[in-house]
Amino acid sequence: MFRLLRRGLVLPEIDPTLNSHLLLLETQFLRAISTTRENCSSSSSDESSSFTVSYLIKSCGLSPKAALSTSKKVQLTSPTKPDLVLHFFRNHGFSNAQIAKLATKRPVLLLSNPDKSLLPKFQFLTQIGFSDDDIANFLSKGPVFLCRSLERKIKPNFEYLKTLLGTDDKVIASVKSSSSSWMIQFDLKRFIGNKIEILRKYGVTEKNIVKLITSRMRLLGNNDDRFEELVRNVSEMGFNPSSSLFVYAVDVMSGMKRNTLEAKMQLFRSHGWSEDEIASAIRTQPFCVSLSEEKLKKGLDFFMNKLKWKPSEFAKHSYLLGLSLEKRVLPRWMVIQCLLSKCLIEDVVNIVRVFVITEAKFLRKFLYKYEEKAPEILKLYQGEL
Repeated sequence: MFRLLRRGLVLPEIDPTLNSHLLLLETQFLRAISTTRENCSSSSSDESSSFTVSYLIKSCGLSPKAALSTSKKVQLTSPTKPDLVLHFFRNHGFSNAQIAKLATKRPVLLLSNPDKSLLPKFQFLTQIGFSDDDIANFLSKGPVFLCRSLERKIKPNFEYLKTLLGTDDKVIASVKSSSSSWMIQFDLKRFIGNKIEILRKYGVTEKNIVKLITSRMRLLGNNDDRFEELVRNVSEMGFNPSSSLFVYAVDVMSGMKRNTLEAKMQLFRSHGWSEDEIASAIRTQPFCVSLSEEKLKKGLDFFMNKLKWKPSEFAKHSYLLGLSLEKRVLPRWMVIQCLLSKCLIEDVVNIVRVFVITEAKFLRKFLYKYEEKAPEILKLYQGEL
């Protein structure tokens, strides 16, 4: 309307400066309208954000910092819906801490319809054998479960796991141990099926396949090529596919990058170990390659250089690398050396046994028994000498 008015006034006989005055007036007017709209929109957004932060702090138990961060993922305009959701969770035994976890991990749940969206999933979990405490623990750790379709995702995946594992109890154990995301984020038949065929290809028994799914399902997060590489490497190290150590070894190897594993293997080689001896040590105790490079290097230096053990001998006792060198191995070794130097014990003492016996037994057998004849051994053991 204002633009039409100006057009009507732009006549040849009118002072030309009038046009510029009218144009300036129109611009200022339109700018004022635009600014007002922007301010209203900004004010509305600020109010919503402020309410969201306040609600997350007061009703959900979040810290101010966590509430501010979480408010970027959800906008609450009134307490009506979130109050119903919180009431629903509390009625199902959720603690304040568990509700805070839910709100932090999946704040969009605060806008759910409890009866239509949440209740059917709670009923499903109850039906398959979850207790109220199980449900609260399970969902507070993996609330994404509540954001997926019960009919299209959750139930089909549950039934597929049941065909693999055989019973509801085993499926429940698998789901509880791996978090809900595995059960609902993927097409399990396609996602797990390929990896199960890889395991069978390398002779892994059904018993161990079930064990992997029920207790180490995170392994299946690797892509098919990487997963087959892990299984092949473990197989080539000589692990028995029917042994529970096979799955354990795959698990240990999966937690390392290729270059990290290679660096640790090189540490063994630098101490004179052959490939067969390294494989023998890992077969005895797969976790030894999960140790930090620093801990592994210190352990190898002590046992190989100080004790002069041969790789073929040490490979049988690679679990010793997991013991604390500073707090256990060195103090006990120094006590034994002191007792040997005073001829208080014979040189035939089983040093491996010395390292692995309990603290109480070591003190009784090697400290208290000789502290009168060798009073310095207590200070040696405590690192004071």
